[in-house]
This record gives sequence, structure tokens and C-alpha cells, in this order.
Amino acid sequence: MFRIERAVLLAAGRGKRLRPWTDETPKPLLEVQGRPLIERLIERLLSIGLREIYIVIGYRAEQFSYLAERFPEVQLVCNPLYDQANNILSLYAVRMHLENCIILDSDQMLRDGFELPMEFEKSCYCCTWTEQPTKEWLLTVENHHVVNCSFGGNYGWQLFSISFWNAADGKRLAHHLEEAYNTPDFWPFYWDNIALTLHPEAYDLDIFPVQMGDILEFDSVRDLATIDSHYEVHHDA
Repeated sequence: MFRIERAVLLAAGRGKRLRPWTDETPKPLLEVQGRPLIERLIERLLSIGLREIYIVIGYRAEQFSYLAERFPEVQLVCNPLYDQANNILSLYAVRMHLENCIILDSDQMLRDGFELPMEFEKSCYCCTWTEQPTKEWLLTVENHHVVNCSFGGNYGWQLFSISFWNAADGKRLAHHLEEAYNTPDFWPFYWDNIALTLHPEAYDLDIFPVQMGDILEFDSVRDLATIDSHYEVHHDA
């Protein structure tokens, strides 16, 4: 059993799929129902007792500076290569803080009433069971162990971008992130590829079951418009 001690929020990307809204504003700072997405996440993390929160920034980094002033628990870490690689280098920027850690994309929203747990048997990803076709990442699990990751399909555990890592796996991630940093061929990968497809033999991962709707991910303006009519003017984007 291990307990979560710190959080990492990834917020460096451009959010091109949400243009034109992200032409001037980073995706995590977009307001949904009157509040920036990232502020909602920070407050949820504070509510479960976390006092060590790292936010990796890149695109229009100066717009995030107020967060460190408003929330003393927040430390901003810049990824200067955010526009040259996928988010694998964003996690590399905070590789020394991954032990007993929760890692989240900062452009999502948690349902009111959904409680983030603090203690786990082993490292795991938030997932929901789906029998319907999806283009999302799907995990196959046997005896509380992830045995396969596919991209799209059905009858599997659909992955959400919230995961929990114990001390040993956090150290492994740091090591593999250093390898990736020194291997530009890996720069186009998501950081999740490390444990799920590049080095699956090195990690004993489980899933943490959630219900559909507990975690809202916004991959398009259409997704935003479903819960905030402010975005409906660009509903077809």
C-alpha cells in the first residue's frame, strides 16, 4: 500500500484541436462554467490534502504565473521543448517528483462528488469499462495486472489521463524519461507510452475503475460546448 504525496499537472501544450479558443489562451486556462479548468483541478487536489503540486508549462507560459501567487502549494516548471516534442518531455521536466505521485492532464474536469483516492495497492490508471467501439486507449487487465494496451477497439478498460505511481515506479519512470530525452526518436510519444508500450515488462500496473462521466476530457470545441454554451458559436470547429 502506498499513499499519494504530490501531484503533477501537464499544461505545456498548444491545444490546437480547440482553436480558435486556444489561439490566445492555453487550453488549461479556458473557462468552463465560469472557472479555468486548471484552477478547478488545483482546488480538488488541495481538498484531498496535497500540498505539493507541480505544473509543467510551455505555451504562453506567462499566463500561468498568477497560479503560483494564488496557490502557495503550486510550483511552475517550464518545458522549453514543448513545441518540439509530445508530452513525454513535459514529464521529463518533473522526473524528480514522480514518487508517490498523481499525474494529470490539466485540461480536464472532475465530476462533483467524484473523490480522488489517496491510497493504492500499486500503480494504476483511472479507467472505465467499455463494450462500445472507441478510438481511445484500451487496456486489457488480468488478475489486477495490465497485460496489453491497444489504440481503439471495444471490450476493454478505456484509459483516462489520471494515474497514480508508487515510489519504485516513479523512479523507473524517471530513468526511462531520461532515456527518452536522450533519444529524439522517442520525442513524438506520449509519456504514457513508456509503461504501456515501450517498457511494459518493467511495470506492474493495475486500473482504478471509474464511471463514465466522472472525468471529462475536452478533445474538441464540440466537447466543451456540451457543458458550456459559451462555446456553441464554434460548435462545428
